[in-house]
Amino acid sequence: MTSKLGVFVRASLVVLATTLITAFPVGAQQGASALAGQSLRPYHFVFLAYALAWILVFGWVISIARRISTLADRLGE
Repeated sequence: MTSKLGVFVRASLVVLATTLITAFPVGAQQGASALAGQSLRPYHFVFLAYALAWILVFGWVISIARRISTLADRLGE
């Protein structure tokens, strides 16, 4: 069961990395002068909230995967 958990964790990391990589080019599509006039200062709490939400969801998914693995081990005995 540990290999299934490892595969799940790797797949989750790939999805997370892909999401982060594809999110960054959006800002590059705007002109440099438009970006120079903007300030992201008020948005740092929004970014922090989204990061915290993703961390909590990822931890919850790992917790569920561990519980299912433990349950499968108990049923297999």
